[in-house]
Amino acid sequence: MGIKYQSVVQGLDSFVIKPSNYTTTAAYRLFVKADALRLANHFKESIKHYLSSIFIDRNNYRSYMGLGISYKAEENYEKAIKALEKARELSYFTAEIHYQLGLCYLVTGRFCEAIKCFHHTISLDRSNVNAQIQLGVAHEFIEEYDMAILIYHTIIENNPKLITAYNHLSALYMNIGDFKAAGCVFSQILKVNPDFSKAYLGMAICFDKMKQSSRALHYYKMFLKRKPHSHHAMKIKKRISKLNNTKQQENTQRSFAVV
Repeated sequence: MGIKYQSVVQGLDSFVIKPSNYTTTAAYRLFVKADALRLANHFKESIKHYLSSIFIDRNNYRSYMGLGISYKAEENYEKAIKALEKARELSYFTAEIHYQLGLCYLVTGRFCEAIKCFHHTISLDRSNVNAQIQLGVAHEFIEEYDMAILIYHTIIENNPKLITAYNHLSALYMNIGDFKAAGCVFSQILKVNPDFSKAYLGMAICFDKMKQSSRALHYYKMFLKRKPHSHHAMKIKKRISKLNNTKQQENTQRSFAVV
């Protein structure tokens, strides 16, 4: 914990935005220390300091927000939700609180609540692309696929180089069996980043599912050329071999048919 924690805590007091009437109290010092511990990934230790700070001062929403984030990191989602809901009561117009609360609702399967939180986040901070993506994910969970697709397309239109959005959209298309649309998205990814190897594999799978063997083989080989040591390599090589054998059998059958 030593060096990393100390380097975080030394500059944090000046970094944190304090209300104009806020004095450097024991509660505030505990809050700063808790934030430093959390930023250094010492979540259990940070929780103790957040709770100590809250015991003295129950009006600092940042303490509740930090506490909720630390509980979330420890996968104690119900306590995280409780802390973040309290933070929201104290500072309703802080976008990050709604976002973190939305993530907790999403993980615990409370998808409608998550959607509301992500909408609030976006209304307060339209630049939060992560909230937009998670909004799409939440709609996927409740099988509102058209809405999720619309969200991902909108993100891509506004952020044409954001590979994450393309990944979510292509995965959704594949999950619902629209391999032609998924292939189009993978093609878009390669225009943005020709070195994104997973897109070649995605293209191969899409063509494979559409029974376009020649094009599937092409993209499987393109992927292996870029990622010869991938953990998928053995499986892909077996698939290539099977596709080649199938093509040979089909060619042989055509030859007999001509004869």
